[in-house]
Amino acid sequence: MTSKQEREEREEVYQNRIIYSLPVHLGLWNEELALRDEKTIIAAYKRDHCQLLIQKTRKMFRNVLKPTVLAIEAPYVLYGQNYQLKACDVTVSNTNKESSGLNLSGVINERDIDVVQHFIHGCSLSASPVGVPCVRNTFRVMGCKADDKDGQQVFYGQDVLLQISESSGRPLYLQCENSTIDTFGGHLSVRLSQSPDIYCRFKFLHWNPQKRYETIGTTFAPNTRVIIQHTASGRNLSVEPSHWIPSFYGPECMVSCHTYRDSHKMETAENFWKIITRPISDTALYLRAAKGEDIPLELFE
Repeated sequence: MTSKQEREEREEVYQNRIIYSLPVHLGLWNEELALRDEKTIIAAYKRDHCQLLIQKTRKMFRNVLKPTVLAIEAPYVLYGQNYQLKACDVTVSNTNKESSGLNLSGVINERDIDVVQHFIHGCSLSASPVGVPCVRNTFRVMGCKADDKDGQQVFYGQDVLLQISESSGRPLYLQCENSTIDTFGGHLSVRLSQSPDIYCRFKFLHWNPQKRYETIGTTFAPNTRVIIQHTASGRNLSVEPSHWIPSFYGPECMVSCHTYRDSHKMETAENFWKIITRPISDTALYLRAAKGEDIPLELFE
């Protein structure tokens, strides 16, 4: 019995032996090789024409994170100047370091990155804890009519357009959209639009309701707490501190048009904004730091 079993095992091993030597290709090796070559050619073509996802992402970062120069500190807010819109009274708790507020910023999401690498019509907005002036968080106050108002003063209660500093084509303005099937029941969303229609009009108001009526038609200085009200809906531009979203630039807060009020019917910190300019450098701080004194970094911002 043992010899019979050994004979059967030898026959089975012989039947299952490797017939071909190692250099011989088995299966659909020719097709697999052709597919691999095709993938290599496609990847090389995309690399040469800057169509790889990593290349598109880097190009987007170069475009929207390009440094900008803010307007110098002046007695009044002026048309056509570069400013930052900062929700200064909102407490930031979702970041590793403490921040003094959130800056209104444009956003290019993961769905748009394959098509565009700069801001276009329909891009959304958020509030970012990053305060370094760049294209995505720099805006200009523009007039609603065709006449050029660059350099003129902005008044409380006057309809204005808020234009992002740079885009891929036509100028883009903040627009508060009407409720749709996707956003019905929520706060009105804010996006960038190339059509400066009535839904793109906003107005600056005094933050204190008791002084709001008497300040209509007067000028105001930068770095002053204001309310930014959407003209068509009557709702205020606001941040949503309870709604944070992941983005290419880190966690950021959602932005909408909604009026937050407390028990006294006063607007709360979500609706307070400041128009930020480039501060005049304090040379005394640099001299003290050069002498070895420990100066907090916040004083240099």
